[in-house]
Amino acid sequence: MSTDYSRFRVDELDTALSPSGDGSREPPETTMTMAGESNSADPTVLIVEDDKDLAKTYSLWLEPEYDVRTSHSGSDALTWYDSEVSVVILDRRMQDLPGATVIQQMDERDTGDQKVMLTRSEPGCDAGDIPCDEYLTKPVTESELQDTVDELQLRSQLDSELQRYFRLISKIVAIENSSATGTEAALRDLRNEANQVREQVQDSIDDLAGVESAFRAID
Repeated sequence: MSTDYSRFRVDELDTALSPSGDGSREPPETTMTMAGESNSADPTVLIVEDDKDLAKTYSLWLEPEYDVRTSHSGSDALTWYDSEVSVVILDRRMQDLPGATVIQQMDERDTGDQKVMLTRSEPGCDAGDIPCDEYLTKPVTESELQDTVDELQLRSQLDSELQRYFRLISKIVAIENSSATGTEAALRDLRNEANQVREQVQDSIDDLAGVESAFRAID
């Protein structure tokens, strides 16, 4: 028997949780591009993408439900990244600072947001070392981006160990679904860590009404 890890579906998580805004998300005045009128009741998404056309497209896809900020460089993103950001969507390859460097520096601030790494190359053995919650491989569709942001917004309401667990599951799935080679050791380490964390959060997982198990045994 082997373990097949599957993603925690956003519709199931939505059933288990009742998301609510705190009414305090008023983004500061900045020189960044702001998509549409600011709505303090909407969660804030920071898009970091040096391709301005792609950044605009992602903003248009998300701005009906989210307050979207866009930045076209890693250094600019770090300047305006703050505790009001709920989800960061970050391109891995940018001209001024690599996405991995930017996301590491964001993670050190420990603001409690969720992070998505956008990459043209499939996740490899280094995926476990990058402090992101999800991977998306370009080109990204509108539904992929919307579903991912929705799911991470819901995940952010879980306690820290549950968030850690689903972060590990997402990385396992991303690597398993990629064609990258030499990932066996990384997958083994991630699976071991996920199983250890699961033992600690099993009761919390069971308490999520209507949610199927996040992994199942298969032949």
